[in-house]
Amino acid sequence: MSSQHYCRLLHDILIDPRIKELEILKSLPPEMEAMIMENNDGGGVYDKNYYPLIVVPGEHIVGIPRRVLMTAFADARTKFYELIKLSTWTDEQTLEVSQVSLVLLLIGSENLTAINARKRLITRCLETASLCREFRLTTVLLSSRLQKHSKSPLIWNYHKFIVSAQLDYFTRTSNHRERTKYVEDLCKSELQTVLVAAEHHPMNYYAWAYARWLFAETYGSLLSSPSARYYSIVVVRKYLESVVRKVEKWCFSHASDSSAWSFFQWVLFKYVDDSHRATTERIDDTYLLTKVVEVIQFATTVSLAHESVWAFVRRVVSDSEYVSDRSCETFTRMINSYLRSRKADTYGVHVYDEGMSTKDKVLRQKQESILDTLRDKDVYVVSSCLTWIAVRKHLKKQMDE
Repeated sequence: MSSQHYCRLLHDILIDPRIKELEILKSLPPEMEAMIMENNDGGGVYDKNYYPLIVVPGEHIVGIPRRVLMTAFADARTKFYELIKLSTWTDEQTLEVSQVSLVLLLIGSENLTAINARKRLITRCLETASLCREFRLTTVLLSSRLQKHSKSPLIWNYHKFIVSAQLDYFTRTSNHRERTKYVEDLCKSELQTVLVAAEHHPMNYYAWAYARWLFAETYGSLLSSPSARYYSIVVVRKYLESVVRKVEKWCFSHASDSSAWSFFQWVLFKYVDDSHRATTERIDDTYLLTKVVEVIQFATTVSLAHESVWAFVRRVVSDSEYVSDRSCETFTRMINSYLRSRKADTYGVHVYDEGMSTKDKVLRQKQESILDTLRDKDVYVVSSCLTWIAVRKHLKKQMDE
């Protein structure tokens, strides 16, 4: 098969709305190739029509053998740089640009020229069908287990450009109630994309930054409508509460992900802000304080010595705009009580059974050493948290004076 055929095949399969994820396969076992060619499973798992791509319909995954991708790349790069020099494209050339630029993006996630070419295609004709197709394509790239794509700032920014164009188009052609439903569905699906991307690449700053933009942009546009102010506030409060619960659960499962905890703090504060838009008083918000207690309990029982968790605690507790001095003192006493209990733990108690072998004794010593190191680090992290809160409180007092 020619490289042009592979380019067309890759393009057709990736814009298929049924495909949710893709993987680059280093090699393909000979027995799997035989099964695909013979199609002896009755069209269940393998689809001969997409050979040599491997399609798993039930899982909505497509596997791309690396040799196929490299064969497509051989001529795609030359063809692409010939086409972008042209001032205008015919319909046939437009399709070729779409195909070859996609191959370049699969090879390298930071190809700015390929991104700009696809953006040029989109801006030529801002139709719903083309926007939806490109939205699905970038979602697949961001949700797949590729080497760098789910943490690519260029792809996330391009995805943001597409979503922004969709929002503008939908805002112009729908009423407030339809727009609200669309925003709810969009944010629900996009949050799932962010969580999947963050799962594939820990500390995914670009994914969580995109989530901030999405919620600020979409719900900000709903709340800016005076005619639907009360209705919008109720919708925003309800959905942001569900987002807080979902992100909190994800953070508890990924305690070391500082980017996720930073977003959790942001969305928690946003929930408080949007829930109290009608009033100026938001100190001692019950929901906020409850969440802080849950995080402190998690940090003192399950997630020992994770600085990212304690960084969340110190940022929230010391924020005088959201937490009153009285609540801050309550949280400080809770943290101090835990710190005293950690300092009072017994160190260096080595009790060995006389019948233990030398190998078992060495293993026990290593385990005790690891526990002592963890305890020392935990004490240091918690002490630093308390110091940081005290310094912030002292600075605030000086500024008030």
